[in-house]
Amino acid sequence: MEESQTKGFNNPGEETINAELPSYWTSVTVAGLIFGILAFVLSLITSYATINSEPSGSMFSPVQFIGVLVCLAGAFGGMLATWHYAKEFNVGIKLGRGALIGFLTGVVITVISVVLGQLWQLIDPDMTQKLIESTIAQMEAMELPQEQKQQMIDMTAENIRSQQNIGSQLLWGIPMYGILNLITGMIGAKIFGKEEE
Repeated sequence: MEESQTKGFNNPGEETINAELPSYWTSVTVAGLIFGILAFVLSLITSYATINSEPSGSMFSPVQFIGVLVCLAGAFGGMLATWHYAKEFNVGIKLGRGALIGFLTGVVITVISVVLGQLWQLIDPDMTQKLIESTIAQMEAMELPQEQKQQMIDMTAENIRSQQNIGSQLLWGIPMYGILNLITGMIGAKIFGKEEE
């Protein structure tokens, strides 16, 4: 009898740890799909806005600002996933579980965005070349020494081409979206997860 009384006293969370928590994969998938499609669409808008913009010669343009917003918009998938998980199952979410849900949501966002991007290359195979040409025209309009301008053009063209590689997109996208969504997943766990007893 003494053992049963001290068991809960020594480790009060033992019963909740042993209780099986519901799977978070539905929440991860739903949020990943929503934000993966959103990131893809915003990225597509940014690409076509760059292609159709007139060269201004400035270092920064409103189109580049949209690119930053694409990244930030994708970062809120972790928060949506933790909200969905907390509301769907009415469970408490510890920070570690919120971080895991957020990170996995970031992975799904990246995969969805990459797959849609590759499918879009089948629809508009010239988009990458048009994007490179538009970016080069923008850089040529800048008032810089010719040698520096040529270095920037070469580096940018190579970066755009390498970003069309699936491996490169996953290599950069998973850590970027993973870490951002890990953070928003923890924030979501703190905001939406009810207190565990």
